[in-house]
Amino acid sequence: MLIRRCLKVLLWGLLLLVVLLAGTWWLARMQLEALGVEQLEVSGVEMGWNRLAFDAVSLTWTGKGSSVVLETLGPAITMDWADWQLDRLVARSARIQQLTAAGPEASNPAPGAEALRLTLPDSVPFWLPRHLSVNNLEANFPCQGGQCRFSGALLFDRNDDSATAQVDATLARGDQTLTIAGDVQLGTGTDTVPGGDLAIGGLFPWLSPLVSAQWHPLLPHSATLRFTPLAGSAAEGDWPVAVTLTTEGGAVPGFEGDLVLHTGDNWRLDVSGGRLTAALEQWQQAGWVLDDVRLDMPLSGQLSPDSSRVTLGPGAVVQVRHLDPLSAAELMWLDKLALSGAGLVLVHRNGDLQVEGPVQLSIGEVRHNALVTQGWQLAADLMWAGALTVDGTLVNDVGARLPLRVRYHPAQGVQGTGTMTLDAGNQANQLAETLRAWPGSLIIEEGEARLVGELTWHPESPLTSDATLTFAGASGLYEEMAWQTLSGQVQASLANDRLTIGTSDLGLAELNPGMPIGPVRLAGTYGAALAQPMAGELVLESAQAGFAGGTLSVAPHTWQLDRVPIRVPVTVQGLQLSRLMNLYPTEGLAGEGTLKGELPLMISDRGVRIEGGHLSALPPGGRLQLPADKLQAMAATNEAMALVTRAMEDFHYELLESGISYSEDGTLVLDLQLRGSSPGVDSDRPVVLNINLEEDIPALLTSLQLSGRVNEAVTERVRERLQQDGVDTQ
Repeated sequence: MLIRRCLKVLLWGLLLLVVLLAGTWWLARMQLEALGVEQLEVSGVEMGWNRLAFDAVSLTWTGKGSSVVLETLGPAITMDWADWQLDRLVARSARIQQLTAAGPEASNPAPGAEALRLTLPDSVPFWLPRHLSVNNLEANFPCQGGQCRFSGALLFDRNDDSATAQVDATLARGDQTLTIAGDVQLGTGTDTVPGGDLAIGGLFPWLSPLVSAQWHPLLPHSATLRFTPLAGSAAEGDWPVAVTLTTEGGAVPGFEGDLVLHTGDNWRLDVSGGRLTAALEQWQQAGWVLDDVRLDMPLSGQLSPDSSRVTLGPGAVVQVRHLDPLSAAELMWLDKLALSGAGLVLVHRNGDLQVEGPVQLSIGEVRHNALVTQGWQLAADLMWAGALTVDGTLVNDVGARLPLRVRYHPAQGVQGTGTMTLDAGNQANQLAETLRAWPGSLIIEEGEARLVGELTWHPESPLTSDATLTFAGASGLYEEMAWQTLSGQVQASLANDRLTIGTSDLGLAELNPGMPIGPVRLAGTYGAALAQPMAGELVLESAQAGFAGGTLSVAPHTWQLDRVPIRVPVTVQGLQLSRLMNLYPTEGLAGEGTLKGELPLMISDRGVRIEGGHLSALPPGGRLQLPADKLQAMAATNEAMALVTRAMEDFHYELLESGISYSEDGTLVLDLQLRGSSPGVDSDRPVVLNINLEEDIPALLTSLQLSGRVNEAVTERVRERLQQDGVDTQ
């Protein structure tokens, strides 16, 4: 009777177990079908009290236009019936393969279509096994137009408080292999934000197709990623983590900062306290070599699939120790560059990048044959929206300021404009300490000159530029000369490696090197190849200057400056002898009459000379007076000189002819022929005098400059020069 009762209970128990297993199997199949699992095949079932094992399990999952097959060998499940927990899930191997993929819409989803749905559970899900391990996990799936293979081992352990996943795997695409190793930890309750360490190797082959070849030297080869949960609780769907990224190779980019990932349909990544760093020993870019490049970018912002905004914080800077040209044809070297971008805002919206904000560029030294070596600084507002615009002011160490606007378009190249006002208070005198070719003694005392320049450059075409220098009543000093009221424009252009400079009407009220010359009018052009700027062609349209009541002029002519000596015929007209005598520093010297003539100037590397020049008086002649005391010493011992002395006290000439020669050393020689009469000479015949005069013109001008006839500033300059030469000026 007892045996029959026990058998009955056993049979009912077995029946209940079968029903329970059947129900469980039916519920599992229903759940799997709801998840998209269409086929489930098992083989070699082995069942125990707390263990269920199979020789193999395979299933096919279909969803979102793709089919995935999962095949496992030797999967086994172990239950902990005391706690009703899945204790262990192990498998010798697992293989996942994506069989088909949908069309272009599935392979290239719209931004934001694959929303991150990573809502965190309140605790570690109870249905996860305490221990999961797959000795050999393989996966094949389409990626970047090819097929990728994932292989490795997976280990997962958890307890009531935390969970740890360990991975040691490779991701291969063709012959490119990416290695991933590390672990990820999960906490309890709302503190389930992941943390951990991952080491990633073989990065370069995976990153290089994403950027153009010029950026390849910057890409890292390996990386280490560390992330830890931030203190405090996380809202549902939020993952707040502190992230540290370090790399090796390339520019060794690194990042550290606090991130909050908001998951869901419109996922967003918030960055606060971020810092991006990089360093590169050397980089070649656009024909230049950059040595010791360092980047330090504090930043904050938000990133999402459709719109991202990042703001650079204080201390954001890119530093370059040396910037040198690759080509010896480039003659500029830059040292100690620092580009600061605090406050710069980067916005990425619908695939377009926009950058806007202030920038400061500091260059410790700019070395160029045309420039005095010194530092330069640029403060500007920057804007990038398909094209780059920089609007600011360039300043150097001596205070020269150049407001400028530069625009760069990838298809059109660089276009720049700059303006500079030269006046008594600033750049006119600072340019002498900026441009090597600028005359160091040139000073503007009154008025101003305004320079406006434009520049265009494209890597595939030569540099072109235009500049206009407008003088508005400018007056000042140059060397030992004073100049007054310069007005007009000078235009310069550079195109096809050829420089052209010209003016249509440049006027100067007076130029005074000791003898006032003016007004001066000039019109003409000069053109030369940029490679030989001093061997060009000078085309003179008109040149005229007032002197001693008359004019000095040069007829229109063309000269090739590489053919020396250059002959410049100067025509003299209407020269007033009275005003010429007043210029000479001798008391009592006077004259009347009008002169004309030709002065053929010969200009060469040795200087300026005059050969075969002549002057003559216009009819009816004039008058000359030379004080007798100037010739008394010679007249006392020479009867002929006594006659000349009496004649020159008041000589009325009807003929005055003079040959003129001037040598490069500054010696002026006059062969003077006079014919006329004098009250001091009682003669019925005309008095004829042949006089040779020689004058040291530089010494004469120095004497006039020291006399104060020019101005006090010129007098002081001459004194300083003579004192440096050891000459007593007292």
